[in-house]
Amino acid sequence: MVRPDAASALEDPKVLSALPRYVDVVKNRRIAKFLISRMVPADYSDDSSTEELWTVHERALVEEAELEESLDRGKVKIGDLKPPQRSLLHLKHLLGRRILESCVLCERRCMKNRLRGELGYCRVGEEMKVSSYFEHMGEEPEVVPSFTVYGPRHMLGGRPS
Repeated sequence: MVRPDAASALEDPKVLSALPRYVDVVKNRRIAKFLISRMVPADYSDDSSTEELWTVHERALVEEAELEESLDRGKVKIGDLKPPQRSLLHLKHLLGRRILESCVLCERRCMKNRLRGELGYCRVGEEMKVSSYFEHMGEEPEVVPSFTVYGPRHMLGGRPS
């Protein structure tokens, strides 16, 4: 291990207090939320309005919380569940694509349609170009290792190419 304090961070009282579920997932004591959301049915159609999708999302979050509690208490095992045709995870993907149609992901809120290739200040389209990615060991022990992704703008000192 490059940084021995990274493993010891999982025993740090601050980490245990701030990120209890994360620590339990890393130690295989709980199921990761994305796996849980993959098992929660979401009743929607692709042509539903974004407002309707957010309503379905809110209802599905309640179901996700109930399933999470059942899994955490051992009442249900994730391996015994069958993924639905359309899940909360699928719905989150669709909502993410809807956001890209009128982008507000950064503080500039340019409203560009990333799915049509429109570029705003950040120069990111539907797909982001990555100049580098790596496990970063230089952060505080509470967040080590972290996964860092840099786009081309980082390489250009923050100026559009």
